[in-house]
Amino acid sequence: MDRDFYLSSLDGVSVTQEYDFCYSGIFGYAEVIGCKIVFFRKNKNDLLEALSFDEISPNEFDFCNYILEKIGFPLRFGDSLEKIIKIFGAESSVDTFFENYDRYNYFISDDYYLSFCVGNDMLTGLEIIFSSEIIAEISDFR
Repeated sequence: MDRDFYLSSLDGVSVTQEYDFCYSGIFGYAEVIGCKIVFFRKNKNDLLEALSFDEISPNEFDFCNYILEKIGFPLRFGDSLEKIIKIFGAESSVDTFFENYDRYNYFISDDYYLSFCVGNDMLTGLEIIFSSEIIAEISDFR
């Protein structure tokens, strides 16, 4: 997966750059599209430490899937839970946070965490964390 990808490299997309962004209690630099897509780094020129896609609706799938393709991620929005499990195996935990939506959490290692939001048997949200510092901050949710 390409952790050196910047949202600002996408043509015709309005990206907000925030230099004092707080991601799970850790401050740094973030590229933000609307309130749904965040790419977070401790410093602007660092590798990607976390990314999130929140509450992606079917009419936004094409654009978000284009980003997932650019970074080399093996899933796409709209993919089934079965496909997630086929690629990543059994989850570490499952949280129900909205009616008809479950979050499947994968604590792969101390510096690799995945969370898939699945609603109506399709991927509608995604969080990937590559930072042991951020994972430690959310470790209460394990």
